[in-house]
Amino acid sequence: MSDLRFEFDWQDPGGARGEELRATWASLSIWIDEDPVTELQDRRTRAVRTSIFLPLFPLAEWLADNWWFLKSEVASPGTRERREFDRRHNLRCAREGYVLPSLRFVTLGEDVEAEWQSLEIAGAGIRFLASGRAVLSASVFDATLSEFVNAVVTRLDDMGISRTTLHDQWLAIQNADADEQKFCHAAARLGIDPYAIDDQLEARILNVARRIRPELLNDFLSLASVDQLATQESELASAAEAIASDTDAIDAIIGVRSRAPSLMRGASPWESGYRFAEALRANLNGGRWKSYSLHDLAGHLSIDQLDHCLLPEKGECRFLDALTGLNQRRNPKFLIEKKRKDSRQFAFCRALFEHLTLPPDRFAVVSGLRTDRQQMNRTFAAEFLAPHWMLRSDLSGTVIGEEEIEDLATDYGVSTFVVRHQIENHQLACVAI
Repeated sequence: MSDLRFEFDWQDPGGARGEELRATWASLSIWIDEDPVTELQDRRTRAVRTSIFLPLFPLAEWLADNWWFLKSEVASPGTRERREFDRRHNLRCAREGYVLPSLRFVTLGEDVEAEWQSLEIAGAGIRFLASGRAVLSASVFDATLSEFVNAVVTRLDDMGISRTTLHDQWLAIQNADADEQKFCHAAARLGIDPYAIDDQLEARILNVARRIRPELLNDFLSLASVDQLATQESELASAAEAIASDTDAIDAIIGVRSRAPSLMRGASPWESGYRFAEALRANLNGGRWKSYSLHDLAGHLSIDQLDHCLLPEKGECRFLDALTGLNQRRNPKFLIEKKRKDSRQFAFCRALFEHLTLPPDRFAVVSGLRTDRQQMNRTFAAEFLAPHWMLRSDLSGTVIGEEEIEDLATDYGVSTFVVRHQIENHQLACVAI
């Protein structure tokens, strides 16, 4: 895990206007491990430095305004490219006429992804030079930002400035009780400011929290859209109930479960998913088998009665890829929402990973969310269906084209995206454009 540091020194504000701005004028440098995110080139002085000069009040206020989004809002398909998502997660949106780097924080669940990019601010003659990506522990992230905002609030108090919007917002965050915090997290996952919500939407969110199984709630709120909240809540609740109320007495996955390895602890999501796939494939059948469909995969897994673990898809929960849980007889059931043959077996493998690694009573959603858990099950499915060592031996050379990727995808029964992902992540070859 990487370390995050905000280092600052209070400075003479010179001719700056506004009491909050003058009181909090400072030099600021932001570091992730030994990388200075604030490294910049000043074109007017032709100097390179690692600090910026600005009032810290707007930045602290932006952090408080977006506190629950930074802690809870997950990137879902398409959200990372949306301007409003960036406004809630990228520090550059806090600059208010000053200069700040493009540094985006997005929670992955238990961890937080930090991503920074070089940025030209032509009007200021400033170019931020650094770019990179790191993963922070949520506790380190929370502690660093809390310490920073507290320092700015204390500075204002010391300078005789109180009752600012920052004071009010930060006090509300710190004084939130357990129920208020749960609601704020829930609203933020939907992309809604918990402090600017009407009574009707608040009631809808509380109703969702009562109807959706607790272990599915966070993922559901991150996937759902506000305008379809009631409909999607009903669809997921019905799907989960269909699994829970099923009475099938046959456990079709017992043979796979008996050979499942232990999940690696303390490793990255990518490493955990990869190692689990490698070990399970070896325990089941270490050969060079390839699967072209879900029923073909069942044969390789020695699942004789695949239909006894699959629920008929109704096409209602299109906002997720799969759902898994135990029925009344404590036998696993899977609802696969994908239609294409390659997508169905990939989604099944992801759901199978959830079944094999979570406590037995927990239901799990498989989706397009960018969380630790979804990354883990995606990595597992990719390595389980298209092992990198098999792909390496099937490649024609160190440089391949799109046509070869398409052929390999067909051969392994997965999408071209999965094949390309495996090739690039394991550095198996270069893909010619």
